[in-house]
Amino acid sequence: MNIRQISGIDSRYAEINREERNYAALFYHALLTENNLEHFLKTCGVSESLGIDFGIYLEYSMLRDIWFKINSENVKKEIIEKKLNIGNINEVLSRPTVEINKYFGVMGIPSENEIQYPGHWAITKYNKTVQDNDDFYNICKFKWSFNIKPDIVIHLNKDRAICIEAKYESGEGSYPSQEKDKSIFDERKLPRVGQMELQKYMMEDLLGIKTDFVFLVFKKTASKTHKVLTWAEAFHGMELSNLPQFARDMLKNVSV
Repeated sequence: MNIRQISGIDSRYAEINREERNYAALFYHALLTENNLEHFLKTCGVSESLGIDFGIYLEYSMLRDIWFKINSENVKKEIIEKKLNIGNINEVLSRPTVEINKYFGVMGIPSENEIQYPGHWAITKYNKTVQDNDDFYNICKFKWSFNIKPDIVIHLNKDRAICIEAKYESGEGSYPSQEKDKSIFDERKLPRVGQMELQKYMMEDLLGIKTDFVFLVFKKTASKTHKVLTWAEAFHGMELSNLPQFARDMLKNVSV
């Protein structure tokens, strides 16, 4: 016998699916069809019109993708100098490139030719080179911002966006997420960084995009940092008849 038979649960997966990313993908698809985006924007209380730079993005990674389009080491240094708030930044950036990479604890062999991707800086390594707690904390936020991927981001234009996190039963996450990194934070007596706090830092401070933050949840909760909508509220008024049957059955799980 297989596990479906032993458990007595032999229904279609659509009827029991709890994967948040799957629901985010369905919501993304729905936003791209009919007048569903207009309905959702009204639900969020957003009245701005869409600009020529409008777009909807799943697993949003603009900060990462900007970095890999940069072909100037001086531009990379300028980004770090102006946006990474640590006390000795000018002294660090005056060092040879390989020493800069060592200071920030890149994974693998430090490059002698290019400043390596901040998302690859390793907390366990720069924990040894960065003594000041405030500097350490700011480096962590900067590093994480290059790795986080909000579930869905709606760009009304280049400078205005709505950032959406899709949840089923899980709550807001926090950083660090790795146990070895959590131990370092505990040793330094540093607070965790909330998921929405980090997204706000990435979107507004680093990218300069005025952003509304929205949680899509199964059960309504209150929040001081972002707008909370149930899935039922988010899908309300949308045209969903073009979705395949399995998708519409999935949406029954979130009370549509």
